[in-house]
Amino acid sequence: MAEVTVNKKALAEAKNKAVEANIRILENFYSFLVSFALTQATFRLLQVWQEDPEVGEVSKVGSTVLYLTFLMTLVPFYQGMNRFLYATHVVRPLEKPSLRSSPLLFDIWAFLLMASLLFALGRFITDPVKFFYIWSALLIIDIVWTSLVWIIQGSRKPIWAVNNLAWLALAWVYWVIIYGLSGIPSFDDKVLTTLAFGFVVFEILRTIFDYKINWEFYFPPEYKGQA
Repeated sequence: MAEVTVNKKALAEAKNKAVEANIRILENFYSFLVSFALTQATFRLLQVWQEDPEVGEVSKVGSTVLYLTFLMTLVPFYQGMNRFLYATHVVRPLEKPSLRSSPLLFDIWAFLLMASLLFALGRFITDPVKFFYIWSALLIIDIVWTSLVWIIQGSRKPIWAVNNLAWLALAWVYWVIIYGLSGIPSFDDKVLTTLAFGFVVFEILRTIFDYKINWEFYFPPEYKGQA
C-alpha cells in the first residue's frame, strides 16, 4: 500500500481556520447578547419618557444619564472582548506557539457571564441602586477573569484590571458616603437620588483611562495599515 503524504502546511492552515470559525461563532453569539442588551435598554428609556406619566423629570433625566453610562460601559467591554478572542486564540498561537493561552472554554463562560450582566445593567437604567450593584459585579468579574488570564498566560501585567479596581474602589467610597448622608434630616430623598447618579463620573473616567492605557490593544497598528 502506498504511503500517504501528509501536507503539514495544509493541515496547519485547516486547524487555524477551524479555530477562527469557532471564534467567529462565539463573537457572533456574544454580539447577539450585547445587541439584545442594548435594545432592551433603549426600549426601557423610551418607555420612561413616553409611557410612564408617574415618573418625574428628575427620574427621566436620571434614567437618561444611566443609559449613557450603560453605553460607556458596553462599548469598551464589547470591543475588548472581541479583541481579546482574536489576539489570544488566533494571533497568539501563530506568533508565539510555545506560549500558553487561556483555555477557550474558560473565556467563553467568563464572556457569557459578563454579557448577562450587561443585559441586566440595561434592564435597570431606572434604578440607580441596582444599576450600581450590577455595574460593580461586572467590574469584579472582569478583574478576577483578567487576573487569572494573566496568571495562566504570563503575559503583560493586567493594567486594565488595576484601572477597574481603582475606579471601582473610588465609586464605592462615594457610595458609602451617600448612604452615610441618608441619616441626616436635611438630605431628603430627592437630593440623595440625585447624588446616587454621581457615581457615573467614575465610570466615565474609568472608560477614558481604559482607552488611554490600552489604546494599542483596542486599536493595533494593523487597523491603520501599519503592519
